[in-house]
Amino acid sequence: MRRDIYAYLTTATLATALVLSVFLVVSDNVLPFSTQATVKTTSVDVVPEVSGYIEQMYVKQGQHVNPGDTLFTIEAGPFKLAEEKAQASYQQAIYRFKRASNHFDRINTISNRSFTSEETTENAALTVQSAHSAMVSAEADLNLASLNLDKTEVKAKTEGVVTNFASSKGMYASKTASVLHLVGDQQWIDVDFTEKGLRSLSTDDTVNIVYDAIPGKVFRGKIESIEPAMNSGIDRASQLVNIQQETRWIRPQQKVRVRVQPDEKLSGIVAGSRASVMLRGSGTVSDGWMTLLSWFRFVY
Repeated sequence: MRRDIYAYLTTATLATALVLSVFLVVSDNVLPFSTQATVKTTSVDVVPEVSGYIEQMYVKQGQHVNPGDTLFTIEAGPFKLAEEKAQASYQQAIYRFKRASNHFDRINTISNRSFTSEETTENAALTVQSAHSAMVSAEADLNLASLNLDKTEVKAKTEGVVTNFASSKGMYASKTASVLHLVGDQQWIDVDFTEKGLRSLSTDDTVNIVYDAIPGKVFRGKIESIEPAMNSGIDRASQLVNIQQETRWIRPQQKVRVRVQPDEKLSGIVAGSRASVMLRGSGTVSDGWMTLLSWFRFVY
């Protein structure tokens, strides 16, 4: 009797393994399925356009900000002095230009009466041109100084949530390093399917999604795009041919990156969360398998 039980268990185990293997082989070709799916989002590095010491922080970790909100300010003192210096130089350049113009007008009037040489008139004209160029340059310097002063107030250029917040008042902020990051609200899923199922995938196809973070539930989404190429499939003109040496009898299957847009955004899902995705097709097989998988997520 005990041998019969072991025989039944062994047969049932082998049958289950066989059915599962057949299912996975068929799904790879007809209803592509992948556990290699990751939730992605956009991230903006907030880098000041001028360097200086942070005067005040106006946000905190996890705070939601909108475009135009002030994030932090950099000490404006040095930039105010630079603007005042540029303003003074601009006023001097205006005065020199006006004086050169008046001098040229006098020389030109005298020249018309033949009381001065042609060379003197040309020199006066060149002086006017030089003074005008200096005035234009000084005006540009003033505009740049004013712009740098405005840049001491760093504002959000996009909507997002503050993260990687490690700066504080008094720290030096460089225009070559980020002070904080803004994580965008938009999310999508990058899925790596085996290339065998590529012919079964099309944009706008409905897929079933099971998130590791939300066991027991199946969500829906649509295929937004299918990557047309991978890094290994691009030949660059400036590089020599790179031949991959493959010594295994069975090589790993190539993966194709597919972007999926979920039908709904979930509050419990963050960028980097893992998921499993399967093409829905007619619905019966995919719905059943993904529902079973979602319950297994309670265990692993």
